[in-house]
Amino acid sequence: MHRSLFIPSFLIVFIFSNMLLYSQHKFYINLNDRSDDLFKVTLFPEKLSEENKTYNFAATAPGTYQLMNIGRYVKSFHVYDKNENEIAVNNISENKWLISQPQDVYKIVYSISETWDTPVDENQIYLMAGSSIEEDNVVMNNQCIFGYFEGMQNYPINFKIDYPVDWKVGTALMKNSSGYFEAGSFDYLVDSPVLLGDLSESSITISGTLVKVYTYSKTDLIKSDDLLNSVEDILYAADKFTNGLPVDKYTFLFHFEDEAAGAWEHSYSSFYVFPEFPLSKNYIKNLRSTVAHEFFHIVTPLNIHSELISNFNFAEPKLSQHIWLYEGVTEWASDALQLGANIYSIQEYLEELTTKLRQAEGFRKDLSLTELSVNSFEYQDQFYIFYCRGPIIMTLLDIKLLDESDGQIGLREVINELAKDYGPKKSFSEEKFFEDFTDRTFPDVMDFFNMYVKGTEPLPIKEYFEKVGINYLETAGFDSSKAGFDFEFALKEGNLVIAILTEDSLPVKVGDVFYKYNGEEITPQNLGQIFSKFNNYKPGETISFVMKRDSEEFVFDYKLPAEKITHIFKIIEDADERQLKLRDAWINLQ
Repeated sequence: MHRSLFIPSFLIVFIFSNMLLYSQHKFYINLNDRSDDLFKVTLFPEKLSEENKTYNFAATAPGTYQLMNIGRYVKSFHVYDKNENEIAVNNISENKWLISQPQDVYKIVYSISETWDTPVDENQIYLMAGSSIEEDNVVMNNQCIFGYFEGMQNYPINFKIDYPVDWKVGTALMKNSSGYFEAGSFDYLVDSPVLLGDLSESSITISGTLVKVYTYSKTDLIKSDDLLNSVEDILYAADKFTNGLPVDKYTFLFHFEDEAAGAWEHSYSSFYVFPEFPLSKNYIKNLRSTVAHEFFHIVTPLNIHSELISNFNFAEPKLSQHIWLYEGVTEWASDALQLGANIYSIQEYLEELTTKLRQAEGFRKDLSLTELSVNSFEYQDQFYIFYCRGPIIMTLLDIKLLDESDGQIGLREVINELAKDYGPKKSFSEEKFFEDFTDRTFPDVMDFFNMYVKGTEPLPIKEYFEKVGINYLETAGFDSSKAGFDFEFALKEGNLVIAILTEDSLPVKVGDVFYKYNGEEITPQNLGQIFSKFNNYKPGETISFVMKRDSEEFVFDYKLPAEKITHIFKIIEDADERQLKLRDAWINLQ
């Protein structure tokens, strides 16, 4: 999941043989009735036994790395036999309903609230992983709507949706001749979001892979054709990077309204939530970066994933220690594939690295990538480490591999080999993956993992970049002509907030909301205009905000410092022959 926020990884295998072994659970969802922001669901299950008496809603979902507890959103839950007699049920925990006579169940009727507009006290679900019901569109991330019976997580599921006749449906799921969408398991269903409504549609075929784009835009400002034209070169670059895309179909689902959240990746699709702004150069750049990241998840984790993902426990999840692979490697690849395809110049690529290093300064340096992986529920405020420090570490690993192989093997080649040897239906060992990776490369790669992925030793950025003929300076003074900030902004649930704070003496905290500027309330719609005014300030001048912390307002008068010059990369003009050789191998795709 790319968290623009982001998110961040997810894969589940569709076992076609299940269709032959089992009958399907059949769900019906009435979206012609969109009253009360409720999904009205009727389920006709396959014959149940005593071991299937518990109906579960998900505690989380792969690739979100957050607690969801979908049972919180259930408003009614009734079970009936064939004679319409109600069967007793007991809500035994937040996400579990115990059915007293499972063998007599004919149908289950329940309603569940959408997550976007339903207030909760904690663990607000990311918009790109949630659900929404509006008059002209519906968002279905399916763990927010469907559940599964104990012992039947791998049973096939068919569902039919009643919706307005003039709506379009965007999803990677296939519809059968009877009008049912088909999923081979609950896992695959969760892996396949659905966007319905007044959508535009576009498509392209790249090396045999059919790519579709569906877009909801609140005022019809943004069309699928515009988006596809904006990212087409990214898709071709990914095809080149992977030596052929490892999927035969892929679906992009875009939602443009009032909120900015980011995106959530899936095996054969990805879902994006962004505010509806005109497609300016900067806005397109942000979208392209997000698309490059999410699309590469067709490699990690779809084709390279731990056994903990392929056998995901929705009720009591155990997190993989390899989120660094799913998110850090993916973010590295999203930039590297653009460098290799000449979409980024070397200077633009180095500027991306500078940005990531500056972002990393606001996060804990004593938290390793593996520790953050297995404790990501606890360290939600540190999760962005995967997207800033993570790709820096992977860049160093890439250079190390190229150096030791005399330019023949980099991280790209190892990742492509791993994807070929594993694939969607074969998982790697959670405990032995580091050894597997090392066995394919060089013995001292294990030392690298121990120091920088499992450990938190200072990164050898200067030493490694000299190998490719590039100088690196951690600090280089101040630029007195430009004003800087000692904090970073982010959009969260429609509010502009402090995401990273690098100066402890300031009277603000991470999470404080920028409420007003010059008497004007700050909204996603006027952000661009307000930020453009910040550019007119000089170092030493004061900028004043009205802030909100919980429900309390206070004034924040901030004296702008000179911009710090940090993390500077400069190409060595008189690099030697070996440096030039490695640089060429590092930049260009073989």
